[in-house]
Amino acid sequence: MNEESPSWGLVLVRIVVGVVLLVAGWTKVSTGIGAEYVEATSQAWAAAPGFARAWGEEVVLKHPGFFAALVAWGELVLGVAFFLGAFMRPLGIAGAILFLNGVFVVDPSLQPLCWLLLACCLGCAISRAGRRAGADVFLDESAPAWLTW
Repeated sequence: MNEESPSWGLVLVRIVVGVVLLVAGWTKVSTGIGAEYVEATSQAWAAAPGFARAWGEEVVLKHPGFFAALVAWGELVLGVAFFLGAFMRPLGIAGAILFLNGVFVVDPSLQPLCWLLLACCLGCAISRAGRRAGADVFLDESAPAWLTW
């Protein structure tokens, strides 16, 4: 590894976030969450500020089954990818967007966790945390540039 590789501390953050997301995603997928998971957030979206409220009411709540599956499978796929260190830039940004949405709809006691996971996802994306002890070492050479930029 060269001087431009991320630190070993970020590798630890990446792996721990991966395990947390993997467990959360697997729990949701294996228990079969459905549209009611998203429909239960309607009051939280109504209380969200401006653009977030419009996004929640006009997009998310109109397709609750799709977004429930997106959350469950998204957490599972992100967990595997973070654990393996694969496609960290695009998937780190996707994870940050997932948790930004969560900030507006989760129970207030869970908002700090959403902010923390958002920051970890964004930090891993910015730093390319999969470039040290991760699959991105190999994927950067063989995958299309739009996936590994």
